[in-house]
Amino acid sequence: MTTGEKAPAYRAPSGWNALLPKRVAREQMPSERRFRNIVIGAGYTGLASARRLSELAPDDETLLLDATTIGEGAAGRNSGYLLINPGEPSAGAAQFAGDWAARQMALVQAGLDWLRELVARHAIDCNWQEDVPAITAAATPLGERTVRATRDRYEGWGIETREYPAAELRRILGTDYYRHGIQSLTRALVQPAALQRGLADSLPAGVTLVENTTVHEIGGAAPFTIRTSRGAFIADRVFVANNLHARAFGLAQDRMIGIYTYGAFTPELDRDQLDLLGDEPDWGALPAHRMGTTMRKTMGRLLIRSGDSYERELGPVHVRRMLTELYRNRFPALRVHDFEHVWGGLTAVTHNGAFLFGEARPGLFVSAGCGGAGITRGTIHGKLLAELACGAQSVLLSDRLAQKGPNWLPPEPLRALGAKAQIAWEQRLAGAER
Repeated sequence: MTTGEKAPAYRAPSGWNALLPKRVAREQMPSERRFRNIVIGAGYTGLASARRLSELAPDDETLLLDATTIGEGAAGRNSGYLLINPGEPSAGAAQFAGDWAARQMALVQAGLDWLRELVARHAIDCNWQEDVPAITAAATPLGERTVRATRDRYEGWGIETREYPAAELRRILGTDYYRHGIQSLTRALVQPAALQRGLADSLPAGVTLVENTTVHEIGGAAPFTIRTSRGAFIADRVFVANNLHARAFGLAQDRMIGIYTYGAFTPELDRDQLDLLGDEPDWGALPAHRMGTTMRKTMGRLLIRSGDSYERELGPVHVRRMLTELYRNRFPALRVHDFEHVWGGLTAVTHNGAFLFGEARPGLFVSAGCGGAGITRGTIHGKLLAELACGAQSVLLSDRLAQKGPNWLPPEPLRALGAKAQIAWEQRLAGAER
């Protein structure tokens, strides 16, 4: 028996979700308490698993449980970039040799392609954009060297990329803060909370979604007893898709840590102020350093995301002050530097960038450890997890199973000391990229 913990109580609502009509959460409990499948977590991974299970076995009933209201969890708090970046080389299998990046990108591309298909099929209004400049921009000499090395790496993978000199960046972004950039491996930009809500509301009839229901325990062997904040259920198969919170069920407890990152939206800007954010109506800017600042010009606002903290969310006053300073540094000519929404989000990070993926024990399937590129990567992992459980076979699934799992991490307090030291060091290295 493994015992769970409560989902994180974020200090502020998701800014993305706040821009949407208020959601009426699906909280009606099903009359049945026995299901073929129970999926824990309705982020992108859980949504994909539940959908694919219903596609492969439409007569099997699937219960999808989430501890929050859809759009308020981690899946609705990211920056909305649909990336096809490969993971870390250390996460690849030895037999992949030189084509590890191509195989990992093929996995993520499959997630992107499926999402595009679902958005079109169900007419999900999530501001899906594939023609918006999405640039990796460098603000420092070290950042520029990193960007140029990234360009060379892309070319080695057979990917053509466009370069952006400082003058072009100034025209597009409306700031002279950056000195060089390249087209990133972003294939689309979306409103992430709207995408998650649209995927949840278009699930097949065989999936029952219940929100605001926390799973406390996964008991025994198959058939499993799932104890929740609203009673117990029985399932032949359980799919753990709640990322970092898989630790609460005894999974990857010594393999992943939680990192909070922070985002903010300006109020809607008037035309004069929007013009100071460049010539393009919308754009995205990713940092040259992983601890740098991400931005988007979208929906008549500026989004800014930056900052990292280990396992604990920073206070709202500190976060607002930090993000305001980064905003002002980049756009000093704007009249005001206020934010309408400021929020934090929690994700899971592993030492070598690898996922925990597969059948942890008979009937218990898990995908956890998703750090960056969570929308596309989480989607394909959820889909493949369902296919694994149903006995489907594919090159993508074989490649996923051949990849390494996450490395071991030392126990507390050494883990916290190491993580905090690493964050501080990386932030120092990032310098003005923050």
